[in-house]
Amino acid sequence: MRLTFLPERGSCSMSVSILGYIGLAAVLFVISAVCVSALLYRGKSNERYSLLNHFISELGELGVSRAARLFNTALICGGLLLLPMIVGLALSFNSLPGWLGILAGIVASLALTGVGVFPMNSLEAHSKAATTYFRAGLGMVVLFGLAVLFQPAERREIPTWASLFSLLAALCYASFIFLSNPKDAAQNELDVIDLVSEKERPRFWLLPAVEWAIFFATILWLLVMALLV
Repeated sequence: MRLTFLPERGSCSMSVSILGYIGLAAVLFVISAVCVSALLYRGKSNERYSLLNHFISELGELGVSRAARLFNTALICGGLLLLPMIVGLALSFNSLPGWLGILAGIVASLALTGVGVFPMNSLEAHSKAATTYFRAGLGMVVLFGLAVLFQPAERREIPTWASLFSLLAALCYASFIFLSNPKDAAQNELDVIDLVSEKERPRFWLLPAVEWAIFFATILWLLVMALLV
């Protein structure tokens, strides 16, 4: 299904490219803030941060993470700056999956901002924002992946192979949602952190490791989409 209310292709392509650059800047900003926060992190037992057994949101825990404010600010700004790129993707595809993808993308971006506004210190609000992000993020990458696959041959804006990055991200999101067992409120998302003391924290914890897989897969997906747009 193709929609036909877009402006001339030249002006539209220029606008979409600008939106892609904004998205690229947002991704690089978030990556930088996450790296700095992880390097400065010292946990409640003075342990260093590990991708294998620490949740991403622990980087934003006020009173524990040394760079918590930087991390939370990066999520807030990054979520807002990703909104233009999501719009740019929909403009580029101009198809039903693309326009549905923009709805999921807007929800995911605003939820990501909410994760920064409500750090782990406000665990109930934080968990709701995180849960919303994971579910909307899954819908976003799936819908935009379909938009890539079903582009008409005569006006293919993004190569079909780019849908593989959507598939990778979708598998990571789906795995985390399944493992986090959302039917059990006591075990939902980051609430599980309260059930594990620093001394009992395993060297490898599957749930946060999968959450980091989401981070890397989403960053890779966003970079590919931003560069191709």
